[in-house]
Amino acid sequence: MTKRLLYIALLVFTTTPGFSQAARKIDKMISLGLGLQTYSLGGVREGASFELGVTDQISAGGFLDYALFGTKVGNRQWKSQFVSIGVRGSYHLGGLLALGDRKFDPYAGLSAGTRSWLYRHQVDQNGYFIPRPRGFFPGFHVGGFYHFSKKIGGFAEMGLGVAMARLGITGKF
Repeated sequence: MTKRLLYIALLVFTTTPGFSQAARKIDKMISLGLGLQTYSLGGVREGASFELGVTDQISAGGFLDYALFGTKVGNRQWKSQFVSIGVRGSYHLGGLLALGDRKFDPYAGLSAGTRSWLYRHQVDQNGYFIPRPRGFFPGFHVGGFYHFSKKIGGFAEMGLGVAMARLGITGKF
């Protein structure tokens, strides 16, 4: 059980947007963010990610996102939970487009992951759960990272796959 929790914790901290042009191969970044969902039910997603700089322009890692939302009408209520987990990579465009500097880092990239959905419907005291696997999804993203200091920054990105728009904070170590 402890090993499973450790593996889950490692996956939770797997894909961060952006490495500044000042970043080098050994940089690691952990991000926490909120995003708007891309599929039919809408809502807000919480996410965590971790990313390593592979080269000065390329970074790679993974992500874990979670969303819970629902509604209640009279004595009926429903809730849905979505969990997305996957990998992603980013190409940092600052040098290529002559846009980035030591504080701002524009990037674009691709991702792939799996999404699961747990649906709960309840009438009075009786309820039931329906797990509904959603399967594999590809994605892409475009965004930018801004360093507030050497260790802390913020990011904003748009794309398809996990979230249409996402904002958050990133710690660099």
